[in-house]
Amino acid sequence: MAVAERDGVRTRARILEIAQELFAKRGYAGTSIADIARELGTSKAALYYHFSSKEQILGALITEPLSMYTALAERCQKETVPPEELLGALIDLTTETHAVNALLSNDPSITPTLLGLYDVEGNLQTFIRSLAGPRAGEASRARAWAAFTVAKQATFWAVQAGNGKLSPAARKEFLAAALRCLKP
Repeated sequence: MAVAERDGVRTRARILEIAQELFAKRGYAGTSIADIARELGTSKAALYYHFSSKEQILGALITEPLSMYTALAERCQKETVPPEELLGALIDLTTETHAVNALLSNDPSITPTLLGLYDVEGNLQTFIRSLAGPRAGEASRARAWAAFTVAKQATFWAVQAGNGKLSPAARKEFLAAALRCLKP
């Protein structure tokens, strides 16, 4: 990789880092391209060389984490994923993507961009169908929602409280609790 290319990759990464920090502090709507450029120590024109809009920056921030969830949902559509494996994967993805999850869950101004890029609701319904089973009644779906919520929300808050980390013991307990939710 040429020096200019390497510098461009570093600059893009730094822009994303700064944008994520500012979006978390001020909100997506409360952060401008000028704010990001100022924090980066460059001009808006130089920033536009790397990203054509604030929406493109947000898209770059959320693409990888949401692609991982989409890949898991696609796998659930193609094959039967055992509940323990699916819930474990959700716990692991939530841990890995905690910073972006915090940004997405705390800022309603991001929702239109998020929904324009990903089928969040479709993925969620796929996970619930997979956990509830093929001929699920209302009770099975309710248990699937409870298991999903334990896996995602308990992990999210534990990771937030644990400075971005989840202990193996906590992961084991969350998985066990989520699996208990599936039992009638």
